[in-house]
Amino acid sequence: MMRGKLEAEKLKKLVLPYLGARNDNILVPPRIGEDAAVIDLGFTKLVAASDPITGAVDNIGMYAVNINANDVACTGAAPEYFLSVILLPEKISDNDIRKIASDISKEAEKLNISIVGGHTESLLIETPIVVGTMIGFTERVITSSGARLGDDIILTKGAAIEGTSILATDFYDFLQKKVDKKTLKNAQSFLKEISIVKEALIAREYATAMHDPTEGGITGALHELAEASNCGFHVNTEKIPIAKETEIICSALMVNPLNLISSGSLLITVHKNHSIPLLETLRKSGIVAEIIGEVTQERNLEPVTQDELWRILDEFK
Repeated sequence: MMRGKLEAEKLKKLVLPYLGARNDNILVPPRIGEDAAVIDLGFTKLVAASDPITGAVDNIGMYAVNINANDVACTGAAPEYFLSVILLPEKISDNDIRKIASDISKEAEKLNISIVGGHTESLLIETPIVVGTMIGFTERVITSSGARLGDDIILTKGAAIEGTSILATDFYDFLQKKVDKKTLKNAQSFLKEISIVKEALIAREYATAMHDPTEGGITGALHELAEASNCGFHVNTEKIPIAKETEIICSALMVNPLNLISSGSLLITVHKNHSIPLLETLRKSGIVAEIIGEVTQERNLEPVTQDELWRILDEFK
């Protein structure tokens, strides 16, 4: 089995049939392309999302908060409460444990999120793993399944934001032989851009669907959104913004940036009449955004079998 997400077909066959007791209050159950559950509480709707951080070594606490906050925000909910399961190697220093917990707290505070629980445990593992759960509330729910034929597809920021930062940090020793230090430093700073909470809460007034590209990158996210919405897409890859630092680092490692983990970007589908107002609102808020394609019957990009980050990590073992 390849490292990374379980393949969609295996997920459908081996996991999704087993969902416990039926409950009519569940509005969005586990399914391909949906990263958060939605539960009707009557007076409001509860949104919950879980994600592990396994591919990054440095800044794992920061990633844990933001990746889970992003999943909740894509439903139109503001993330409010966070729980973390922190799994630690047996040989880890107190300072490293403190840094993980401190980073989680700092990022949560930035987004006005409270930490309400979790668990810590030491295991026979080589690097720490943090599994986060985020909770939020909303009246109007946006899902990945709401895209409709003819909708425009908008992408914020660009491709491989998170992946670029991870590669520049975790492959620094190798890359500094091929890439100048200024480029690597700039790429590492992309870490600051992985939250999409701000843009998601802006876009919820216009969007028919939203999805944040994580493993599998922009390509993977497009397929997940299409799967959820039972549609296709036609995307002009030349319209997808790719930072110069991303191009240089991906070229040095022979990585496809469109298939590289891309937290920090947000895919939004929107009725054509609302595209320009949304673009203007995002840009006024300082958020780069472009129309990269439209929702169609067919799909014009091949699906991703494995995120480029996992592939390159395996090659450098």
